[in-house]
Amino acid sequence: MTDPDKDNRFKMTLPDGWEDETVYSYKGPEDSGVQHRLCLVIDRTAGDVEAEEYARARIDATMCSLQSAELVNEGPRTLPSGKQVYEAVCKWVPADDQVIYHKQIFLVTDGVGYTFSANFSKKTLKTIGVEVNGIIDSFAPLPVLEE
Repeated sequence: MTDPDKDNRFKMTLPDGWEDETVYSYKGPEDSGVQHRLCLVIDRTAGDVEAEEYARARIDATMCSLQSAELVNEGPRTLPSGKQVYEAVCKWVPADDQVIYHKQIFLVTDGVGYTFSANFSKKTLKTIGVEVNGIIDSFAPLPVLEE
């Protein structure tokens, strides 16, 4: 299903000192003790940087916020659209006998930064993770609408 998110459009005026930091959250299936959710954070102030440079500070912040997290994989990849992204996966143990794999994918295009993130179990990283990759691979920013 293709959803251009046309039903969630609205306009709001923000005073000086306020910035739009839109966050979208998509609920997926519950499996292996994990309620899967794909989050997308949109940063309209990313500027003209490469995905890896954009990702670096955000990966460091994630590692600091997740106690005892370990970075297990990171590197660039290309979406089917040809856009370059940077991907990072860390492993952390928030509770006894619970291991979570936190995956982040970073994209910068036309000065806008997009951060996708999702949590998985070891099993679902290889199953539901494939679905999440497909969702991200289908991502295509819509052109800016003129007012």
